[in-house]
Amino acid sequence: MSRRSPLFAAPEGDANTLILDAARDVVAERGLSQLSLRGVAERAGVSVGSISYRIGDRAALVTAIARREGERAEAHCRAWELRIGAVAAGDRDCLADVVAAWLRHGAGEGRRSAVVQAELVSAGYRDGALLPAVRAITARHTAMWRQIVADWAEPERLARRIASYCVDERPFSILLQDSVDYALLRASTVRGLLRTPDAMAAQAHSDWHMRVVTLLEALARAAFDAGDPPRGAKAAIAERIADLIMANGLELLSHRMIAQAIGMPLSSVAHHFPTQRDILIGGVEALYLRLQAEVRDPQREAPGVRTAGSAVVALGHEMALGALREPAFLPFAVDMRRRRAENVYAMMGPMLGCGEVIDRALTQGCVMALIGMRLGGLTLDWHGSDLQALLQTI
Repeated sequence: MSRRSPLFAAPEGDANTLILDAARDVVAERGLSQLSLRGVAERAGVSVGSISYRIGDRAALVTAIARREGERAEAHCRAWELRIGAVAAGDRDCLADVVAAWLRHGAGEGRRSAVVQAELVSAGYRDGALLPAVRAITARHTAMWRQIVADWAEPERLARRIASYCVDERPFSILLQDSVDYALLRASTVRGLLRTPDAMAAQAHSDWHMRVVTLLEALARAAFDAGDPPRGAKAAIAERIADLIMANGLELLSHRMIAQAIGMPLSSVAHHFPTQRDILIGGVEALYLRLQAEVRDPQREAPGVRTAGSAVVALGHEMALGALREPAFLPFAVDMRRRRAENVYAMMGPMLGCGEVIDRALTQGCVMALIGMRLGGLTLDWHGSDLQALLQTI
């Protein structure tokens, strides 16, 4: 007899759990942008009408997924608090190992929740309706780290720094879990993140960090082996691609969308940008040029205005998630991770108290923490004039 027979109907709570588990599977495998009631119904073995009756429309389903992830984050954090207890004050090596282990768990046993939460983070950055749920998850992670570093000086600030860093790092840890070179980069960054101004890295440590950054060049090469900069019509199309990335993110980007957005024949777009990789190179490079102009002139940023800087905040996160499903995204995700602080390290070094030697691991870790603060909803804006204040919070 069919599992849908009323003689074998599941209790309402069980049915809702079945639907939400199926929805989480769809998000983890295909991304939040591909979530639909029909796809979830097929995965759960129920009707679309049943989902509509029990949970509601797609927006209600996403809200229910976010609420479920909040519950899972609570259980996960309690388990880690019991497992770890409190790390002895000042034991940075032990704390670095705990951070690395937490990230490894998200890439292994806890992968599904880690991917779903990262998808919610990405969606929450673009959809304010999801931001409270994202902020609640980030706050719970922060509380977990606060307990782990309870005996340290300024535990609230340190916990916020670690939790925010992990928001940005998490999708990269999932994507690159099998890369030894990436593991070295992450270890160097975490240790830099935990250093204080009185324990800055010597030149040799900074050189070592840049060495491991360089180790990932081969994996990232396809992202920057772009040839000559685009000119003429190609450059104009690249600018529109950058506009689309800023407005809509990456995963819906296609030749057809670009052609429709700029009113150009599909064949013309394909002529200038034959492959998905070409599209990504054109749009991302145009965004980086805008970002560099904004870094040189912070006054270009205005509250409430989406800028290249704010787009790049989300871009690496989205690129890492996209690369879990689309191989063309992988080199770009790797390149964005390894160069996380390259546009701003010279400006941030003095703000962090670096002397003649800028601690590159520290600046990269702090940039990632700032990005994680924004993505995780712990701060709502990131403008040039606010950078010093935001650094003070971590």
